[in-house]
Amino acid sequence: MVSKKKRKPPFILQVMRLSVRILTLLSPPLATRLVNYLWFKTRRYDEPKREQKYLQTATWQTLKVNDKTVQLYIWGENNKPTILLVHGWNGRGAQLGAFTESFVEQGYRVITFDAPGHGRSSAKSTNLPEISRVIQNIAKEFGPLKTGIAHSFGGLCLMHAVTEGIKIDKAVFIGTAFNAERLVEIFSRILEVQPKIIERHKKLLEQQFGEDLWDRFSMPKMVNKTTIQGLIIHDEDDDSVPVERSKMIAKEWKNSELVLTTGLGHRRILRDKMIIKKVTEFITQP
Repeated sequence: MVSKKKRKPPFILQVMRLSVRILTLLSPPLATRLVNYLWFKTRRYDEPKREQKYLQTATWQTLKVNDKTVQLYIWGENNKPTILLVHGWNGRGAQLGAFTESFVEQGYRVITFDAPGHGRSSAKSTNLPEISRVIQNIAKEFGPLKTGIAHSFGGLCLMHAVTEGIKIDKAVFIGTAFNAERLVEIFSRILEVQPKIIERHKKLLEQQFGEDLWDRFSMPKMVNKTTIQGLIIHDEDDDSVPVERSKMIAKEWKNSELVLTTGLGHRRILRDKMIIKKVTEFITQP
């Protein structure tokens, strides 16, 4: 039996791994600073044609949040109930564009955005509290919001915004991230960071966001306190976020429903017709 050839990591990832490895030998504090810098650094990817088509039917608008310019995309009429779509890390608002037509037909206004450092928004880095502030600003400027729909890392950002005071009736989380501590584990594995540097990085994060960040940025902890109605969707073949994470979140969220799919992965699930139908039914039901 011939084994599959292991794929070579992208060149940029090889460079980052080598840089961290060398600095770990020469200066652990500098290695920690580099890891911390890379933690917040974002990467932009080209939009496929289907996403460009979604944006052609949207109204474009910008919003200033602190010193950053955030690109918004809006479908539907201003006086309609509003649904906010939140993308994941290194994603784009248009990744959730397949939902827009169905919602507009049902009489909703739909808003999505490119987070700082993503898509057409300014900056080259961001973090969870900053994206949460963007959501809070959108809610203040365009609210009240009826529902929030979030993908992957966007789930943590949306739920954090809820804990900070935004009002929504329902929330949908698709392939959502679990908590900040789990993200650090994944990040360290990708970069092949030594444990001693990761521990330093975690201490630095605590200095930047508070020692309680591991609880404040945890989906199970946040949903345990919410009374809003939730729909959690996750594909069993998701190779970015294990499906077990959503099962654990569902256990902590009393007023939620868990829907599992197969064969859709982490991103294709966002444009699956049955998922769009399920989410639409969830939002439109009394």
